[in-house]
Amino acid sequence: MLGLVVEVKPIQAHFRIPYNSLLMDSYPFPPRTTAIGMLAGAMGLPEEGFRKLLNEVRYGVIVEEAGSRVEETAVIFKNKDSPIYPITKVLYHKPHYRLFFAGREGLIERAYDALLDPVFTPYLGDSESLFYPAKRDYARIVEVEEDKESTLRSIVPEEAYSAGARFFVLRRNNLTPRDYRMPVGFTYSGKKRRAIFRRVIAFAGGYVELANPLEVFLFDGEPVFTF
Repeated sequence: MLGLVVEVKPIQAHFRIPYNSLLMDSYPFPPRTTAIGMLAGAMGLPEEGFRKLLNEVRYGVIVEEAGSRVEETAVIFKNKDSPIYPITKVLYHKPHYRLFFAGREGLIERAYDALLDPVFTPYLGDSESLFYPAKRDYARIVEVEEDKESTLRSIVPEEAYSAGARFFVLRRNNLTPRDYRMPVGFTYSGKKRRAIFRRVIAFAGGYVELANPLEVFLFDGEPVFTF
């Protein structure tokens, strides 16, 4: 098994929270399905390939900078007889994420090569949120090891946080720990698919200390909980 660490700093990012309606709210981090979908697109995989990748790759994320929360409002017009109503969309301006992927050696190597020379343009979230590398060596392959850890900077399962945790702030510009329902996969019925959610705690600008250690992967020594 190998690990792939991808560091990105887009100008803007929007990760639609699917269970909201008139407010197009956004996760402050790339959900699992979005991040693995980005790999699938870079690799040029069809829907079947994406589904297979969801089952083969583990994913975790550290929010280095949440970015500035921005709201934009647009009026949706369908036809002259339809009611006009505003839609508010949430964006994050200049966030900074470190994405962690773990999988079998050949697959991770293919994903790494694809990010350097993608089949389809990678983007984070919607089609307006293009992938921007955070630095020159934005993608790297690393060794991974299994371990247990209670002090983490990556997003963690809600049940682990609820069992007892403390949040330590490292800088003032932070994202206070909050509960989100993150899509981690899909169930399929014909051409329709339905998201499978898992509750997670996301934060930035600090680290959490859990009452009970979690099974994690060490990505070149960095402990990350993966989903």
